[in-house]
Amino acid sequence: MFLRYAYRKENGKLDLYLYKTANFEFAKDYDAKNEKEEASLEEEASLEEEASHYIKEKKLPLSFDKVYIIMDNKIVKTLSKEQLHLEERVLTEKKIDEESYIVTVKMENKEERISLLNYLIGALFTNTTFPLHKEALKALVILYRTFAFDCLSQKGYIEASNAFVIYRNPFIYKFTYLEKFQENYDLFKEAVLETEGRYLLSDGKPIKPYVHLVSSGYTKENQIDKYLVSKESLWDMKAQNYLQHFFFSYSDLAAKLSLTHSSNKQVNPNYSKKEIAILLALPSENFTCIEEKDGMTFISQGIGNDLGLSLFGANYLAEQGLNYAQILSYYFQNIILYQK
Repeated sequence: MFLRYAYRKENGKLDLYLYKTANFEFAKDYDAKNEKEEASLEEEASLEEEASHYIKEKKLPLSFDKVYIIMDNKIVKTLSKEQLHLEERVLTEKKIDEESYIVTVKMENKEERISLLNYLIGALFTNTTFPLHKEALKALVILYRTFAFDCLSQKGYIEASNAFVIYRNPFIYKFTYLEKFQENYDLFKEAVLETEGRYLLSDGKPIKPYVHLVSSGYTKENQIDKYLVSKESLWDMKAQNYLQHFFFSYSDLAAKLSLTHSSNKQVNPNYSKKEIAILLALPSENFTCIEEKDGMTFISQGIGNDLGLSLFGANYLAEQGLNYAQILSYYFQNIILYQK
């Protein structure tokens, strides 16, 4: 029985360490109900079989080079991945045809029964605002597909309007893109079909598709969703609208934010920066205020809430040669890519 595991990177290679003890009395993760089963397993299985069983049972990422088995602080066995006969978690054989996989999308006054393919293409049309590299689009598709699978398993349908992904029929964008519509449609379709069935889990649960347009230079952590991590995304500062200026007169601010027009010219301290950004319709809660004679100028950094994947950042990484899996691994931690 293994008590815990750890990944360590040395000399550019990632190794997996599995920890055992001969003294079960002090094993913190020991489950007394399974005492007989564990004892039987240890009697019958070799260390290779036991390690393979543990890795598969825990669904551990398979990106390691070697496995070291530690018994009471001593290395007792070194194994290669080949010795464990493990299979990669991302399958190459497709098990779902998204062109014929029908889902229900609920709108305000009606329901639509459409293919998952068309739902994802519609989501891409609705939630992207500039041309994206195909690998960035693939990363986005996987996030939206993960959300769709989660909704279908929880409710049996997908809401067209929600806090994460807005869906509209892709063909309404013919009038937006005109001669570019078919080119974009074909690109989006390729991004969907080339990642067909793939979705993300963290700790065995689907992750939420946190996406923003341009970060302030760093993405943010979230205490609830542990797969969100603060990551440097300084290339976002190259975005055209990274810095935006907004001027409000003191009378406007008084109406919107209960501003006391005094010599201090201070905004009601009960407001958080997030609330101020919402009330003033600022593109980001990362802003700086400059007091002026007749009002205040708000200098906003980035566009969005800084959570999860930055669209501008993902596009930059794709242009530097990263694929969709590497992009997702950069902006999210402790995730595993599966295929349905």
